[in-house]
Amino acid sequence: MNARISGALAEVYDLYRDRMPTVDYFTAHDIDINAIAGFCGSPTVLSITLLPNMLFDLPDHGADSVEGVVIEARGEDGETVIDLVAWPVADPSDVRTLLGQSPMVGLSAALDNSTYVLGRPLIMHRTPLAWLQADCEGAAVVVPQLAARVFLEIADIGGRLGAEDFDHARELRRHLDAMTKRVEIVAPKPIRRAA
Repeated sequence: MNARISGALAEVYDLYRDRMPTVDYFTAHDIDINAIAGFCGSPTVLSITLLPNMLFDLPDHGADSVEGVVIEARGEDGETVIDLVAWPVADPSDVRTLLGQSPMVGLSAALDNSTYVLGRPLIMHRTPLAWLQADCEGAAVVVPQLAARVFLEIADIGGRLGAEDFDHARELRRHLDAMTKRVEIVAPKPIRRAA
């Protein structure tokens, strides 16, 4: 585990003294903390600082902090913590990471061939909150540029993505298109031969 992640996790769990905001939030959103802990650690509601580039940090209790939910993002093995993911309590669509290294929550399911047995798609959720509400079945995009790379890997193993609705399907397609448009393809100019 990355030293920055382990230090941040220690700080998160140290700040996690008052469980009531966490329990209240998860109860209000119909989330079973025991069912999801194996996929995202111990989710915590605490103050976070929103930073540019869809990043967050644990605050020094400054005025710029907001109440947020923090969960672990685990790697392909489903165990190694690769990043922390957070969102403001008031806006679950404003998803951020501590390091910008997590393509999605549910990465192990996304890259597991057995997810796609008999043509089943990977169930994609619009937000990590929706992923938690589904007991961490499927995945949810965290860093779109990194998620697009995972989508290409999914295509390589013959997998499909199952979106929440048509608008969500278009959003997932935009993530992939943004990735593939980054690759510039050039061809040499034809050589003119003298007549």
